[in-house]
Amino acid sequence: MNVALRQLRAFLAVARRGSFSRAAEDIGASQSALSLSVRQLETELGLKLLDRTTRQVSLTAVGETLVATGSRLIDELDATLRELRDIGQQRRGRVVMACVPSVARGLMPKCVEYCAEKWPNVALSINDIAASEVVRKVSLGEMEFGLASGDISSAELEVHPLMEDPFRLVCRRDDPWAAKSSIAWAQLSSRRLLMLNNTSGSQQVVETTLKRIGTRVEVFLELAQPSSIHAMVEAKLGVAVVPELAAPRHDDPVLATRRLTKPDVTRTILLFRRKDRSLSPAAAAVWAALIQLYGGKKTG
Repeated sequence: MNVALRQLRAFLAVARRGSFSRAAEDIGASQSALSLSVRQLETELGLKLLDRTTRQVSLTAVGETLVATGSRLIDELDATLRELRDIGQQRRGRVVMACVPSVARGLMPKCVEYCAEKWPNVALSINDIAASEVVRKVSLGEMEFGLASGDISSAELEVHPLMEDPFRLVCRRDDPWAAKSSIAWAQLSSRRLLMLNNTSGSQQVVETTLKRIGTRVEVFLELAQPSSIHAMVEAKLGVAVVPELAAPRHDDPVLATRRLTKPDVTRTILLFRRKDRSLSPAAAAVWAALIQLYGGKKTG
């Protein structure tokens, strides 16, 4: 059976209006084209749907049955098509992404606010997890895209540098170093150092920098979460080196953040996705929003 949607819509219009001429006006078709569509539908079904006289058009019993079921089917189809159109225009949908905790804390609030205002029916699900897990989940297709730093050399991922995030020193406000505007990396050799562990993409950058300038430091403690680093510095267990996005707020009452210089060192925040999978329209919109908000910028 080969019933065209056009034929069904034509029949329902005639049934609703009780007239070929009025139905033709409603759907913007000629009366002859409308009549042809109805005849083709009756031929395809092998049934008479309408009784026609010179004065009126009335439904047969079979026609009444088709009106009841056909109207529901058309309404459901129209609703589905409207929903798909809205998805295509980024008006609705769910975006599942992953990022490292410092990015979730430092970048995503502004992005979420921007997207909520522009696309209120787009829901965001953000997994704030270790860099290695971000890469793994995006590679497996569990997340539409991710943000992290470090060496992301997977051949199946399309990687875009998003922004530069400089490294900072974190100390207590009552620490002598808090009175300085900047601290040289070489000075770290005199202090116990706290830093993010190897679940973060920043550890390798810190170690490479210290090795390059020939400075040995006492790494007293490595932790996974920036909030844990902050707590240890508050407890006077040492000073910390963290990216700006993982640093305390500038108005923190206990902790101070200072520039690290000689050299100035940054990590690159990377935006990445699978090469072989298209982003959903909603995810593509959020991806573009991140580039618009942060692309090519530097924190701090």
